[in-house]
Amino acid sequence: IEKKTSFLKKTNKSCYLTNKFITMDLETRVIDEEMTSYCVSIYDGKTFKSFYLNDYEGVNAEKLMLRESIKYLMKRKYHNYKVYLHNFSKFDAVFLLTVMSDLSDDVNPLIKDGRFIDLKLEFGLSKKYSLYFRDSLLLLPSSLRSLAKNFNVEDKGLFPYKFVNNSTIKLDYDGRVPDYKYFDKVSEEEYISYCKEYHNKKWNLKNETIKYCELDCLVLYQIIEIFSKNIFNLFRINIFKYPTLASLAFAIFRAIFLEENKIPLILGEMYEFIKKSYTGGSVDVYKPTPNKDSKVYRYDVNSLYPYAMKNYPMPTGKPIYFEGDILSKLITKKMDEKPFGIFEVEIIAPDNIKIPLLQTRIKTKNGYRTISPIGNWSGYYFSDELYNAQKHGYKFKVKRGYLFDKSDIFSDYVDFLYNLKKNSSKGSPNYTISKLLLNSLYGRLGMSPIAEQHLILSNEKANELYSSNKVEITNVLDLKNGKELISFFNSISDLEDNNFNIKNISIAISSVVTASARIHMSKFKTDKSLNIYYTDTDSIDID
Repeated sequence: IEKKTSFLKKTNKSCYLTNKFITMDLETRVIDEEMTSYCVSIYDGKTFKSFYLNDYEGVNAEKLMLRESIKYLMKRKYHNYKVYLHNFSKFDAVFLLTVMSDLSDDVNPLIKDGRFIDLKLEFGLSKKYSLYFRDSLLLLPSSLRSLAKNFNVEDKGLFPYKFVNNSTIKLDYDGRVPDYKYFDKVSEEEYISYCKEYHNKKWNLKNETIKYCELDCLVLYQIIEIFSKNIFNLFRINIFKYPTLASLAFAIFRAIFLEENKIPLILGEMYEFIKKSYTGGSVDVYKPTPNKDSKVYRYDVNSLYPYAMKNYPMPTGKPIYFEGDILSKLITKKMDEKPFGIFEVEIIAPDNIKIPLLQTRIKTKNGYRTISPIGNWSGYYFSDELYNAQKHGYKFKVKRGYLFDKSDIFSDYVDFLYNLKKNSSKGSPNYTISKLLLNSLYGRLGMSPIAEQHLILSNEKANELYSSNKVEITNVLDLKNGKELISFFNSISDLEDNNFNIKNISIAISSVVTASARIHMSKFKTDKSLNIYYTDTDSIDID
């Protein structure tokens, strides 16, 4: 049965580059296992503004400081600006969420896997103005220090993070430079050089914190500015439309490299079927080393997933559903003429196999686990991975599945970025950009079509939602201000009305990319001349 499906469409390039963004940084301390913020700095490309806890009084001093920092941004001139904080999605968002929901009844969070992807704050009469708070780490997944080096901007500087974690240290401290033990990842030479700067003057905690916090804002601003210009010059894409690296890579692919009417959009029952074949990389320990002095060599595949995307055929065209053992009717044994798709199969592993090749996910009392079993079982697999396993003694019978055409859809994308990486000096902005984008595309196509929803509601409205039974509540965070952040999935009836949150997905491609990578790794797992201790997604450990 040929399934009706639509196809991924091209997206438009940007006509011009906008520069409407701000950087923000919070300095925090941990006393008695409680993390609090004590300094906030903001930089809009021209002006710095900082807020320090000592300038506020009372038990709510921290909240007042954070409130003033957000109010400073709630201006007409900052309408539609993106505010970037590095590692915002894990830590800083928690500090700011309560304050934002105090200042506005219209705070709309986008959260995925427990991380804040985007936090939209609407303010003014009739919600006329908006600010978007984002985590730059989700766009540039590396430490600020590493990024500063790769983008050739000012160094982050040194700061004794652990010094303020001592409850006896006052925030108005003014004295000698803190001891070396309070500095993290700093050499003794760097510390001695730092101390020389304060040979004839006192070290003031407030001044040094603000200086360091503002420097972080400046460094991040310069990194984002260079990143934005380079992406625009290379692809005519505006990074500020995309909160994550995966969404940016996806936009670049669709704007520049996508051939239309090729990639089928997969939803509903077909998505649920194919999702079972998408099990990711393979990680296994086979045996310990003989003794602690044993020498082990690790070999890593160069850009494994981009290699698989370029060199293995990908599923395209309209999917065809079938039932029964399609291979029993096969006349030819030529590889390029065998059925190509995702199949549900009954499998028997060879008795003598030492390193199993086919993996599956099983439910245990501790959650789902990915294993490579022996014996026999039923599972969902990419056809070419089955044919590869067959060469090593596996037997299988096809029960049903989906057939696809096969095409090369990623070569131009991979070649462009790989050549950019090869022709850029290591550690340069373009080298970093190419490396990031090469590995960020395939996973975006495998996202779930049903996204978790998130709302900030008053306690009263929240109680109404709980009693309605219209949604499946997954998490509740009490913001301690009469409001709650509620995470939920829409009801089944809503989903049947095609209320999907994410439509541009094709999980068959993500499944085939990872399965093709496992096929490549099987060459080493089955090499009898190798004594293998461990393998993971893209590397082997041998003697």
